[in-house]
Amino acid sequence: MERILKTIDRMNEWMGNWVRVLVYAFTGLVCFEVLLRYGFNKPTIQLPVIVTMTAAAMYVLSMGNIARQDGHVRIDVFTRLLSKRGKAVMEVVFGALFFFPVIGAIAASAAGWTWYAWSIDERDVQTFWYARIGPIRTVVLIGLILFLLQGFAIFVRNLKILLGRKETP
Repeated sequence: MERILKTIDRMNEWMGNWVRVLVYAFTGLVCFEVLLRYGFNKPTIQLPVIVTMTAAAMYVLSMGNIARQDGHVRIDVFTRLLSKRGKAVMEVVFGALFFFPVIGAIAASAAGWTWYAWSIDERDVQTFWYARIGPIRTVVLIGLILFLLQGFAIFVRNLKILLGRKETP
């Protein structure tokens, strides 16, 4: 089991490092679009769509790595008062009640929308460029699956704490 958990951690760490590179591309695209739009009065129809899709990819692909680093926003008013075991109880209970059902339902919905987008060759109709939607829907699905897997790893590690087993870093 520990090998599986470490593999999940490595996948999300790798993805987090890759997204870091994507941030630079995103920043460059935004600056280029602003320069074209306001500097030369020559906006493009493609760049706003590409920027939106790149931002969506960065957001969803980073969620698993942020969870791995325990970086998601929480209400520390309560958790800071709890012991390590108390925090583990809270993580397990809220993971079972909220995380897995909600993120699982979103991932299942994303899988359906991804299949639909590829099956009908769905296009973005916001511009006359008509970009394909299938690739970004696929990226969103991958990000959600990685997030779910990282949630599973966190859940198992918290169960180990509750069962009194040695926690690995």
